[in-house]
Amino acid sequence: MTDYDTLGGETTLRAIIDDFIDRVSGDFIIGFFFAGRDLDRIKAKEFELASSHLGGPHHYTGKPLGRAHQAMPINKGHLRRRLAFLRTVLRDHGVDEDVSERWVSHDARMEGLITNGRECAE
Repeated sequence: MTDYDTLGGETTLRAIIDDFIDRVSGDFIIGFFFAGRDLDRIKAKEFELASSHLGGPHHYTGKPLGRAHQAMPINKGHLRRRLAFLRTVLRDHGVDEDVSERWVSHDARMEGLITNGRECAE
């Protein structure tokens, strides 16, 4: 059984992603990254990405992560905040702790692709 299956499949994963993107996009610290963006498209790409690394049947069809985030001034602190939201959302949705840890660890490993390498804004 895959982590995708353990979560409950597509319906559950979509609910998690919707909640997650709604929370981060409304956050007073990192929400500005989402201002003026198509949140439905972001949710769709986040769903694809999560499904693919959780062993689901969907494949990520977006831009390479480095290129997609290159123009944004995302620092390590922003990423840590995003990961904290992810942990909270996964907990709130009752996701198995092992699955949650693998998911958060996966996203944390993307730091070099999506951040500018700085600890905080200068």
